[in-house]
Amino acid sequence: MSGGIAELRARLAGGDGPAFWRSLDAVAESPEFRAFLDTEYPAAARLAAAPDRRGFLKLMAASFAMSGLAACGQPDGRSKEIPYVRQPERIVPGAPLAYASAALIDGFANGITVTTRNGRPLKIEGNAEHPWSRGGTDVFAQASVLGLYDPFRLQTPQHLGRPSSWPAFRAAMTGRFAALKAAEGGRGLHLVTGPVTSPSLAAQLAAMRRDFPAMRWHVSAPVGRDALYEGTRRAYGRPLETRWRFDQARIVVSLDGDVLDPGPGQVGQARDWIEARRRAAGEGRLLTLHHAGPSPNLTSAKADSPLALGSDGLDALVRDLLAEAGGGTPEDRSGPAAAWRQKAFAALNTARGHGIVLAGTQAGPDLLAQVHRLNAALGNTGRTVFHTAPVPVLGPEPLSALTEAMGRGEVQVLVMLDVNPVYDAPGDLGFLAALARVPLKIHAGLYPDETAFHCDWNLPLAHPLEAWGDARSLDGTVTLIQPTIRPLYDSRSGPEILSILTDAEAKDGAALFDAHWRRPDETEAAWAARREAFLQAGFLENTALAPEAVGAALPATVATVRPAPSPAGPARRVEVLFRPDASVWDGSLANLAWLQELPKPLTKVVWGNVIAVSASLAEREELRQGDVVTLEAEGRRIEGPVWIQPGQADDSVTVVLGYGRRIPEQLADGLGYGASPLRASATPWRLAEATLAKTGRTAPPVTTQDHGTMEGHDIVRVQTVGSTAPVASRAALPSLYPPAPTSPGGRYGSERAWGMVIDLDACIGCNACVTACQAENNIPVVGREEVALGRWLHWLRIDRYYEGGIDTPKTHFMPVPCMHCEQAPCEVGCPVEATLHDREGLNLMVYNRCVGTRACSSYCPYKVRRFNYLDYSGDTAPVQQQQRNPEVTVRARGVMEKCTYCVQRIAAARIESTMGDHAPIRDGAVQTACQGACPTRAITFGDLRDSGSRVAAAAADPRNYGLLAELNTKPRTTYLARLVEDAAVTPGSAL
Repeated sequence: MSGGIAELRARLAGGDGPAFWRSLDAVAESPEFRAFLDTEYPAAARLAAAPDRRGFLKLMAASFAMSGLAACGQPDGRSKEIPYVRQPERIVPGAPLAYASAALIDGFANGITVTTRNGRPLKIEGNAEHPWSRGGTDVFAQASVLGLYDPFRLQTPQHLGRPSSWPAFRAAMTGRFAALKAAEGGRGLHLVTGPVTSPSLAAQLAAMRRDFPAMRWHVSAPVGRDALYEGTRRAYGRPLETRWRFDQARIVVSLDGDVLDPGPGQVGQARDWIEARRRAAGEGRLLTLHHAGPSPNLTSAKADSPLALGSDGLDALVRDLLAEAGGGTPEDRSGPAAAWRQKAFAALNTARGHGIVLAGTQAGPDLLAQVHRLNAALGNTGRTVFHTAPVPVLGPEPLSALTEAMGRGEVQVLVMLDVNPVYDAPGDLGFLAALARVPLKIHAGLYPDETAFHCDWNLPLAHPLEAWGDARSLDGTVTLIQPTIRPLYDSRSGPEILSILTDAEAKDGAALFDAHWRRPDETEAAWAARREAFLQAGFLENTALAPEAVGAALPATVATVRPAPSPAGPARRVEVLFRPDASVWDGSLANLAWLQELPKPLTKVVWGNVIAVSASLAEREELRQGDVVTLEAEGRRIEGPVWIQPGQADDSVTVVLGYGRRIPEQLADGLGYGASPLRASATPWRLAEATLAKTGRTAPPVTTQDHGTMEGHDIVRVQTVGSTAPVASRAALPSLYPPAPTSPGGRYGSERAWGMVIDLDACIGCNACVTACQAENNIPVVGREEVALGRWLHWLRIDRYYEGGIDTPKTHFMPVPCMHCEQAPCEVGCPVEATLHDREGLNLMVYNRCVGTRACSSYCPYKVRRFNYLDYSGDTAPVQQQQRNPEVTVRARGVMEKCTYCVQRIAAARIESTMGDHAPIRDGAVQTACQGACPTRAITFGDLRDSGSRVAAAAADPRNYGLLAELNTKPRTTYLARLVEDAAVTPGSAL
């Protein structure tokens, strides 16, 4: 049949009309063609009963129509795309539909809502009702929607590098697992997962261990929390989660803390901190943050009193603080560290019972234990510092135990779920060499990664946006995960894969979800109603873990001994600190282009990583920015480019995880250096000594900000807490512009006056707003080479400035979108009026008018306009194009782009208001993408003409000022000055 059809097509295309018509009857009578009709189009087979020419033409017309509708047939449940003719329930074409779900980082959940259009997830928003995240998000949640549409994902099961199927996998495993179970209760079976906080997955694993009692379960966690739990075990005798009540504190002391840094706790902890700081400011006092640590981070950047101090000095510092808390005498009485300690302890001592001392995930267990003892001595424990049961399941063995078992030949079957230990295992384990001794290796993951390359079976893992499940937030709140789209590829979730391996009849994700959460005595109707309520909320109420009494802190049993300094020589001996990357985390997100092009908060480096050194170390070793150096310890070695980092402790260097991937033909391949080979499993966050040496080569990092000082200008302003004096003059400046029309209510003459106020005291520089803007407005990535030429396209940037000396500077963050100036210089410069104002005060871009002169960019003093030099979106993979927001134009090459205050969201609110009773748009109805993503609610947006709006109140705040307002551009985007104890600062101090 296929040959006859092909022949007909060829004849018709070649113009052989008579021959074509003579063949019609023969083809219509062919048994192959009739069999084809019977199989594919039973309803059309009746038309072929009469083999005359008229009947055949009727048949072909019907066939062509049915061919167009073939994609609309019943899906098999795993189709890549589900088009429809009959409109599905609840879907209105073009209208958004939101689902409550969760974004995961290291197994921990943040509550989100997923905005979909026509069945496609497009944008992540925060779940305002979720008790932990409370509407905030982070860069990982914002970028997760791009991961769903990643064309580099593993798309079908593979066996020995060849395509296979799920039935083939189940058939191959059924007998093997039955034999394991019958022989010795699963001896030789080893399972590796990441940290597990999911109640349903934990129950499934517990059932699996009952069926296979000799099975061993291991956890691979490149950015784990083991040190935190070990610290509480040493202080209180058992592992515990540590939480803080910032609202009851008067001072916070951070010892290498990361409370505001990326990770599972950033969204909730940053919100707690800023709300407490705002409340204190309202009372006329400052909730001060003192930070001491060897490597600068977002927590140190927001510190009112920062101190750069190496790990050994930090150990001595906490011992001195503990001695003072007990009425003793400190050892160190002079120098910068002593001065910092005296100031911090004076505040802690005054606020006994109302202070917080905290340490971070990367701190050592000894330091963490000492911090717990210090809080107990100051009366903070049980008041401002409290403890709960650990959120993740702590039963599994570490990866080192698996490596030892593999080396002894004890592992017969190894199942690895969503982990990549070949890439990220510490270098001293020798994981890859041991893996070669395992007879059967099964890997499930989103990507064909480094571990997948060495496994027998590679199984495509479902993305969280297309799977059922649950997970706990850092406070313990159970957050539900529901699919927002059918799986794009032939993938399964982790619980579904375990069900294939262990259950007599494999269950899908929905069945596993129901089996765990449905009560045994619950009727179908009752469960359906309760299930719907769960999914609508996105979390289970009152599931946060309750505080636990801890008793008196145990005395220290291990003394911290400082090693003797190494003699200087040709190669410098330094302390090496390991940190997760602020954009790609541990490397699991390295394939997401949004995160690769996202400037790191402090260095502003993109598309790679660096080795951070202090200025004094660079001066002694004659290092320049971009010099390639090697770090070597115990025979393990890495190399990377130098970055001279203000605020870095002397003789300490910082390397970041997440780069050095080796996955051919994927986005992350070959970017940066890998840090894992240098890590030690016993001390994964620190090497006390390593050798630093120059290679003589250079590899300049690509960065989006080359200058970090304000050169005497008051770009970032500060105000003493409690002051009511305005930080900026409110007097009108003379202007050559004609006066704008006014109204009785003020200077704004339009029906609305949209404006934005950004609180610099609240901004922590986390970049969530930047990624949210990119997702909302279809902003493309341009690649490393284009960024090096200054051609990145972000509509919103976060400038980072330093104040003070280079050894221990204060750091300031300033988000800079379009200012939407009332007297906009860009409009004067544009020769074709492509940029202009609307009646509500928005500075708009008409892309079809823009001819690419770039005059508007030259006239703009804020440099917030981006020129689309090349067609950066033209070669985007079709699956990635499904993520684009249909409400925003995909710009062609050769036009200017910039922030529009999310004009599409304003238009939607305007349309909604006119469809009803024409009531004014209520305050808060329009929320820009950057505003909604911010975990600290640093951005306020609304109608400045509405005197009762939050943005109008913020604009009238004494802290409010306009950036470069002396130019008389009258920006609609303004700022609230950062709060300080003493406003006598020198913002222009050169570093």
